[in-house]
Amino acid sequence: MSHINCIHNGEIIFPVDGTLFSYKTVLKCTYWFGDKFHINIQREGAQDYKITLRPMPNAAIADGDLPYYLQKLERDLVDFHLREIVSNETSTVRELLVAKAFSNGEYDEVPPGEISDPVGFTPLN
Repeated sequence: MSHINCIHNGEIIFPVDGTLFSYKTVLKCTYWFGDKFHINIQREGAQDYKITLRPMPNAAIADGDLPYYLQKLERDLVDFHLREIVSNETSTVRELLVAKAFSNGEYDEVPPGEISDPVGFTPLN
């Protein structure tokens, strides 16, 4: 598979290394291009993908606009990949917060300090 992002015959061709980016990330990223482009995602080999974006006729995208969308696709893929990493790394904290929110007070503790000093900076006598 060629690993060069390019514009060819009025289409954006974007190879994706499947060892770096998940299919879920590719789908989330390309979804936002669906209002202006026909999106084709093909498997290339065992792990890689090839994204092809072809402008829809009613989107009125000029050939001169395609470099902007190619750069946007590059940025968005990294953005959604980073979101996936953060989501995976914070899933336990989110689950604990949801459990706490719906616990009906089972795990409530009396907060330290006084109401006038909720953080507890003033030493207690």
